[in-house]
Amino acid sequence: MEALPNNNRHPSAVHASLGFLLSAAVEELFPDRTLFIEHSFIGGYYCHFGLDDPATADDLQALTRCLDYYCSSESPLEIIEVKADDLQMRYRERGRDDKLEILQRLGSKVVPAARFRHYLDYRIEPMTPDLSRLRPFSINPYDHGFLLRFPSLLPPYTVPPLKDSPKLYQVIQQREEWGRALGVNNLCQLNERLEGEQGRELVWVAEGLHEKTIARIADGLCAKHNTKRVIFISGPSSSGKTTFAKRLAIQLKVNLFDTLAISMDDYFRDHADIKSRPDPPVPVAAGLADEPDFESLDAVNVPRLIGDIQVLLAGQSIPRRQFFFKEGRGKDTDDMLRLSPDTFLIVEGIHGLNPVFPRELGPDAVQRIYVSAITQLNVDNEHRISSSDNRLLRRLVRDAQFRGYSAQETLIHWSEVRLGEERHIFTYQEQADFMFNSSLVYELAVLRSQAEKVLRAVPETSPAYPEARRLLTFLSFVATIDDGTIPGNSILREFLGGSAFEY
Repeated sequence: MEALPNNNRHPSAVHASLGFLLSAAVEELFPDRTLFIEHSFIGGYYCHFGLDDPATADDLQALTRCLDYYCSSESPLEIIEVKADDLQMRYRERGRDDKLEILQRLGSKVVPAARFRHYLDYRIEPMTPDLSRLRPFSINPYDHGFLLRFPSLLPPYTVPPLKDSPKLYQVIQQREEWGRALGVNNLCQLNERLEGEQGRELVWVAEGLHEKTIARIADGLCAKHNTKRVIFISGPSSSGKTTFAKRLAIQLKVNLFDTLAISMDDYFRDHADIKSRPDPPVPVAAGLADEPDFESLDAVNVPRLIGDIQVLLAGQSIPRRQFFFKEGRGKDTDDMLRLSPDTFLIVEGIHGLNPVFPRELGPDAVQRIYVSAITQLNVDNEHRISSSDNRLLRRLVRDAQFRGYSAQETLIHWSEVRLGEERHIFTYQEQADFMFNSSLVYELAVLRSQAEKVLRAVPETSPAYPEARRLLTFLSFVATIDDGTIPGNSILREFLGGSAFEY
């Protein structure tokens, strides 16, 4: 295996380095406890010592002091390569079978690693050796564990005040419990299931969980149909919002309600009227500042969209709006739309949670759904699988197949997409009436083949090459399965192709 590229100026390098030092601190302070670094949550990582070992205030004070000491230490955080045999011996002594499988899948005699004083582990994300860049951080108690929180990606780049997200946490915990019940919490367990006789059943159960959740959301929507007839569906890029909307429409039909769907994207202003992107702070996004900022609410003709919705709610007709991306402009079509009394209006778009819509339409007219692919799997106890990476892999596959974008183009734009999500989506997610986790426990195994194909096409001279290499390394940990077992109505079909729906 070639050395892992290291973009140590990227925010994820800071996050990975802090997570690594947290693992080192736990081994030093609490050698008999097991650290779990879980999902992203409230601007950081949710961590714990296990369900039966709650973190105390004294524990968190000790960890904070230790991490602060590490960040001011003269001991280096070494970005190195080590012999796989040496790591294997270390992991066997500690009973870390999950890490042993990752080493085996890397299939290399020399492995990218990081070392700080006594602590050594393989490295699967970019990291920074500059310990001074790891401040500020904070450790805050949460549930039975704690949050390791990072500076915001947005100015002033400090750790923001803790703003709880109980709805999102409930969704995450439900999926965690589901994973524990099935015995699939990390890639080692997933690979065993997919490569065994239970792989097909795992696909069916995961898809069944989606269908059951969508049906429950539909039931909740229908209970308030008399007044709340406008359904906004929002979420970050590549969450599967479009397929979710189509599957929701079917469940609403089961409850004897029709639907009329419009897309917020069709209400984009003409390219010439959209402001340029702000200067991106992430290096790989350099050169994008002159492009239209489609992530901003200002890119949408909000008065026109609200006016059309009001006309529909009044029982009158409007022409369907359509935006032509190649021409950079939108226009009215000859297709006339009308909303009958037993019909929901579904509006899909990234800004659906923005408070401007209930404010202008009236809170009694609107119900809002937040859709996001929140990954519950870990590589191992200390290495999480980023939900952002999961969505990026979806987008890479979809853009190459259906939108004519190379992996290089998608990767270069991704950091700016992520900043747009921080500015315009995540800040409003707790205002949703319903939340839907669109991730599928098996999906990386299906995405792998197509994603690898497009990532290998990124040239070595490209600024996106280090990120492509990192993703290829990560994908090598995952077993592959054929997409023939994936049903036609699966959210994954929006990205893979072969969907039973028309888009």
